[in-house]
Amino acid sequence: MKLETIRQTQSLSSDTIPTLRVLHLAGSCVSDFYYNLSIVYAKEVVQPVGVSSYYAVIHPNGYWQLGTSLDTLSEKMSLQEMMIQLPEIDVVVPHLFCFPGMTSFRAFFEDILGLSVVGSPSHCTALATNKAQTRSVVAASGVRVAQAQQLRVGDTLTMQPPFIVKPNSEDNSLGVTLVQNRDQITEALRIGFELDETLLVEDYIPGREIRVAVVERSGKLCVLPMIEYLFTEEHPIRTVQDKLQLQSDGMPEKQPEKPVAKPVCPANVAPELFEKLASAAKRSHIALGCRDYSLYDFRVHAETNEPYLLEAGLFWSFGKISMISRMLIADGQNLDDVALELWRSAAGRTRVACRSLFKYTKADQVL
Repeated sequence: MKLETIRQTQSLSSDTIPTLRVLHLAGSCVSDFYYNLSIVYAKEVVQPVGVSSYYAVIHPNGYWQLGTSLDTLSEKMSLQEMMIQLPEIDVVVPHLFCFPGMTSFRAFFEDILGLSVVGSPSHCTALATNKAQTRSVVAASGVRVAQAQQLRVGDTLTMQPPFIVKPNSEDNSLGVTLVQNRDQITEALRIGFELDETLLVEDYIPGREIRVAVVERSGKLCVLPMIEYLFTEEHPIRTVQDKLQLQSDGMPEKQPEKPVAKPVCPANVAPELFEKLASAAKRSHIALGCRDYSLYDFRVHAETNEPYLLEAGLFWSFGKISMISRMLIADGQNLDDVALELWRSAAGRTRVACRSLFKYTKADQVL
């Protein structure tokens, strides 16, 4: 596909131009794993009527591609070249799961380029990707969390099994281990430290695991039907295999068709427990400074029936395979309509950055 095609789309008559120009930001500059994971979700994004879609894809080698779909991308180019070719955009929908994608890239497009980004701002996502900091912030707002210890190489472990060892800033259960006896500690720490220099060692909460979403609609925080993950005695926590089907080389291919921890939506949650979970999720949304939507994993203690926050996930790729999308559909809502509503709302936010960046031509070579 020639890059001129992207700009030609904008030269059509006003009668044929869709009312909202959306840039889908996908890929990863970190690894092939996160690149493939992003593409798995980005290719499923809804295409509401009234939207003109564009795609900017970042590769692990730092090069970019542009196009009107993932199947019609340009040749790879530098960031400078990409910025010159980037069409006029109303709003950015991020599909990035790596740490820079959740943080730096959101800040670049929103704070530097002045393009409104759907979802939480970069300072919020930076906080939420740090599990230890997330715990501290929500706990200060009255949300219950399990006892835990941050651990770096050389630190003395004071926790006693059973506990969960997890990399502090990873996602998708990468490096997560349930330690049930002391003989398993050394290996669990080794696995965790391969992915992060800081680990979170957290008391294991026996019981149900429930995912809760908060979506901002008309100025209100709305909690959707929840998702429960059904465990077995032999499989008491979710692993990466429950979240992703991996290829032989370890790269994400798609969501697993038959995960051991089967998701059920809507979850069978009694009204009293629903209110506890909804209240904790809303408190977390506000405490973390979230925007548009947020997603939380809770463990409900088998004996006390009290919910404990595990972590926040501030992502939604607006495809049917996304968890928040599944909750909306279970609630009888139209995913296209809700996506368009949120995208329009985000596009309407005040922007103050330098828009002249998009007026440069190739000859200028200024960035």
